[in-house]
Amino acid sequence: MVNDAHKHMSESTSYIALVLFKVGQTLAAIEAHHVAGLASSATMQRFTDAECLLLNAQDISVLPSNWLTLQDAQGPWQLGVTGEVSLTHVPISELFPLPSLIAARHASPALRGMTLRDKTLCLLFDGAALSPKN
Repeated sequence: MVNDAHKHMSESTSYIALVLFKVGQTLAAIEAHHVAGLASSATMQRFTDAECLLLNAQDISVLPSNWLTLQDAQGPWQLGVTGEVSLTHVPISELFPLPSLIAARHASPALRGMTLRDKTLCLLFDGAALSPKN
């Protein structure tokens, strides 16, 4: 009976698809439905580096090795990220809101929460709230 209850709970768990990537040395994620493509170089007129946009960095510590295609009100644009890009499915129960102190002081209005991936903190950004500065 206990095994049947556990099986039912795991089957009813809701998951969210996330695209994981590095922003400098920080692990970050965007909901997969916001990512329209992946390229090895910037090919669009509108693009920006993830360190500058997401972490408000003045200098880029690592050059982007991949470019995610996102969409805003002006159309498609690309976000430069470092390292591997991967798709994962995370149980919604493993997504956490930002602690109030971080929410009040973080520079990016697109930062929405966090999760742990392989014992590493992963920052969750809202792809709909992102837009290049240029």
